[in-house]
Amino acid sequence: MDAGLLTLISASCAASIPLFWIRMRNEQRALTREITTLRKLYDDARTERKQAAEPLPEYFDAAPECVKIQDADGKVCRINAAGLALLETIQPLRIVGRSVYEVIAPEYHDAYRALTRKVFDGTPAMMEFELLTFLGNRRWLETHAVPLRDADGKVTRLLAITRDIDDRKHMQRLLEEQRNRLQTIIQSEPECVKLQNRQGVITEMNPAGLSLLQASDPEQVVGHSIYEFLDPLYHDAYRQLTTAVFDGSRDSLEFEVRTIAGQRRWLETHATPLNGSDGRPAALLAITRDIDARKKSEEKLRRQRNELAHLCRLGTLGELATGLAHELSQPLCALSSYAESALAVTQLPSVTTEQRVADILQKIVRESERANATIERLRELVRKRKPKSECCKPHDLVHEAIDIVDAEIRRHAIDIDVDMPEPTAMVSVDRVQSVQVLLNLLTNAIRAIADNASASRQLTLRLTQDGACVTIEVVDQAGGIPAGSRDRLFSPFFTTKTDGIGLGLSLSRRLAEANGGSLDYVASENGSRFRYTLPCAGCTP
Repeated sequence: MDAGLLTLISASCAASIPLFWIRMRNEQRALTREITTLRKLYDDARTERKQAAEPLPEYFDAAPECVKIQDADGKVCRINAAGLALLETIQPLRIVGRSVYEVIAPEYHDAYRALTRKVFDGTPAMMEFELLTFLGNRRWLETHAVPLRDADGKVTRLLAITRDIDDRKHMQRLLEEQRNRLQTIIQSEPECVKLQNRQGVITEMNPAGLSLLQASDPEQVVGHSIYEFLDPLYHDAYRQLTTAVFDGSRDSLEFEVRTIAGQRRWLETHATPLNGSDGRPAALLAITRDIDARKKSEEKLRRQRNELAHLCRLGTLGELATGLAHELSQPLCALSSYAESALAVTQLPSVTTEQRVADILQKIVRESERANATIERLRELVRKRKPKSECCKPHDLVHEAIDIVDAEIRRHAIDIDVDMPEPTAMVSVDRVQSVQVLLNLLTNAIRAIADNASASRQLTLRLTQDGACVTIEVVDQAGGIPAGSRDRLFSPFFTTKTDGIGLGLSLSRRLAEANGGSLDYVASENGSRFRYTLPCAGCTP
């Protein structure tokens, strides 16, 4: 007999039934044997068909997800159109009756066998695996399998609902790659990167941040409050920053921390909200850098600047020495004269002696107060001190500076015009520094007038208020600054004087800026105009 393979497709169970094509032979024995074989195969097929005809949901073929039935060995008994689409075929015969392992990537065979055993033990199971399609593509699937039982409750088949998760897996892979890349960046970032919640609890920190706090183990920091490390002076400011960030804003702050080793360190943090899935801030993300060296340099520079300002004040007083000596000699000479007069009066017998002595003593007191005021102003200027802001009247600053240079003004026969309408706002400044700025401007103007024989002997001080600022102008008519020198006027060590060192105006501008103000030069007709501007302050002296 010649045998061929004929496949009969059952419409009800889609099972394939192999039959042998029999060519009749003369040998009866051979024919009987072939018919017996055919009957056995047919009976087996009927049994399989009967089992496959178990009641199934009506949506089996119409289900949008892959639905398949397989036996304990992994042979596919039935699969719907959605399943065929996953396999990139429209022919059921390519998979029905064949092992499911033919289309499962080899690395997932053991896991799928374990799933099959679990289901045939009566327990639902699920897994993710990669499918090998008939077009040679790999595709990620997620399958959920349950047991199918016969009338006796015996598990005879496995029913699986399988969905395509290739796009999801692709996105997960991309997200994982991005997360790993971001994590690598964060872990290798030389600046501190940290996450904290609204209460200030640190939830994550990179190695640079741990090193900044001198922590040898993340557990020393993660899970702890940031306020455990912050200097108490900055608690309120940091709470304000946290509130602003969780309200959706960005903010920055400089503050001091105390490390785990007990060291104090200056840090600068820039914080931004990290939004959650609902679009609302879920955490505070901060990049923090060590600015301890910068702060120490700034403090050193501040001390040097104060020292320079002190030296410049001494230099200014040196330039004014002649006038100051005259300023002090006048009350001292008067004191001596009045004392001699009082002595002479006491030796004269007169009824008016007592009254005359009282008048002379009153003059002595007045002149001594005058001398004492001059000495006090000088002492305040030359004394080393830390800068301190205080509420001042601009008028008082101007008059204090004028009082110091008054002797020089009179010595050079300069007519000073003070234009200061009342009232003006208060300013919050370091009084000595502000007087020093005005003193430098006045001495420069006095010297310019004295050195220019053809210059007008007029010096003007003008005080104006424009909105939130008070401006004090010092104006002379002594020829002005050459046009080519104006751009460098406030540069250190630049001077138009033959014997100057060029630090006065440079330092004056720095002092003005340190007090929140500015110092500028404006060319005026036949002279110079310097504008010292200070912000108004809502304070009382």
